[in-house]
Amino acid sequence: MNRDFYFTYINEKIELLSLRIKSSGKLNILNLNIHAEFFYRDLCCLLFELNLENQNTLDQNSEAIDLIDDVNKIIIQVSSTDSKQKINDTLAKNKILDYKKQGYNLKFLFFSDAKRLKTQKFNNKYDINFDASRDIIGKEDIFSKILMSQIDKQHAVYQFIKAELGDKPDENKISSNLADLINLLADEDLNNLSEEKLKLHEFNIDRKIVFNHLQKVQGIIKLYSIYCLKITRIYSEFDKQGKNKSLSVFNKLSLFYAEESLNDGINENQIFLKIISKTVEYIRESENYRVLPAEELEQCVSIIVVDSFLRCNIFENPEGYEHVIAQ
Repeated sequence: MNRDFYFTYINEKIELLSLRIKSSGKLNILNLNIHAEFFYRDLCCLLFELNLENQNTLDQNSEAIDLIDDVNKIIIQVSSTDSKQKINDTLAKNKILDYKKQGYNLKFLFFSDAKRLKTQKFNNKYDINFDASRDIIGKEDIFSKILMSQIDKQHAVYQFIKAELGDKPDENKISSNLADLINLLADEDLNNLSEEKLKLHEFNIDRKIVFNHLQKVQGIIKLYSIYCLKITRIYSEFDKQGKNKSLSVFNKLSLFYAEESLNDGINENQIFLKIISKTVEYIRESENYRVLPAEELEQCVSIIVVDSFLRCNIFENPEGYEHVIAQ
């Protein structure tokens, strides 16, 4: 399920960030804490729908708080020091009285687990709006909020985490027309074929399948051949972006076929499946590929490979073979 994928990815990245902050803190290396303030600012804005700004960029002499939301009247101290003393020290700052008078709610955001602090009593010197059970936020609260969020929100958080904490872009990755084509095909409603009437040369298709000894994968070919008209229309739109974009896709698939045909250790059915798997991996390695669930990617690639088979770009053609006719 996408939920499990998104949550697992987010959990791992935030756990790793927390561990790095803790390890760096022991060595008195605090630069990561500064970057983490901006990270958690944006994460909280996204997750809790706040309008936070980093107070330290607004006021270099700011004390007691790190993030401020003037719209929702919320101030947040972000810290790697998850202790009762840290909270009491903040509550005792003179600046807290000013925020109390303006009606702000004080919260604490810790990079670590902070559950144990929620039940403790604190010295709220200026009686600012602060409830430990609600206003102390730790990793477990972040994860719980993400876990209970709607799938669209989870996906948005995942995209943010990936941008902030994901692997650095691979400089060796390049853009590919195949990836662009997959991105276009993925946006199509493949369930909707009501407006598309397609007449296939079924006899010729069967002849080509038999001619190439592809009986074991003919179910795949027949399953995805119904999308020929749809992919033809997409190719037409695709070519508006560049003169040779479709041709480059056909030639790349032909190259995959030629490469696999050199392997004497596999039969034609295995070659057909290897072309699909090889195309999937090629697209995944493309810099411009928009990540899809594995099943959707394999489905889109299978449509393209079957279409290429019917267009005579891959495998041999029996004498008199004709491509599909669309009406």
